[in-house]
Amino acid sequence: MNMLIKISGIFAALSLLISTCSAQSTQAEPERHTRPNAPYELLLGKSLTDQEVTEFIASNNCSSAGQFQLCKNVGMALFVNLEQIVETIYLYLNNAEGFTPYQGELPFGLKFYDTLGAVEYKLQRLAGENAEIPEEGASPDHMHYWVDYKQYGMTVIYNCSFADEDATIYAILVSKSSNTMNAE
Repeated sequence: MNMLIKISGIFAALSLLISTCSAQSTQAEPERHTRPNAPYELLLGKSLTDQEVTEFIASNNCSSAGQFQLCKNVGMALFVNLEQIVETIYLYLNNAEGFTPYQGELPFGLKFYDTLGAVEYKLQRLAGENAEIPEEGASPDHMHYWVDYKQYGMTVIYNCSFADEDATIYAILVSKSSNTMNAE
């Protein structure tokens, strides 16, 4: 009988702990959605001294690392060229390299759970059924497969070291030319 009481007590304590933790995470969730988060499209092609860019960097506690502004709490890294223009933005979709997953909309209707096959299907539909999607794939880090969709100004990095239709997206790199294609 004492053993039954001890087990019941342990289950009661566990359920209390779980409900407390889930209540805290539920309370923390609205803060995540109200945090300032400028869409990547607004930053591409702008100078580091542009008001939108400086406000974004300041409000998201971005840190400088060489030619990058690392905005880890919004899942973005801004690559700045020698003229101090935001040339490319890295969108990290999973907890990669200390980045919180990017929460905004992805280019061309992509979703964070899309596979290489799904990405190419979506891009094919955008280009038209008979159009070919020019791409160049490589694995420069021997861990991820990088596909450069030049026509879209976008490189997708997949969670696989080779071309695998089932590989999921690790990160997306968008450049200024991608922004103009989205606006059309």
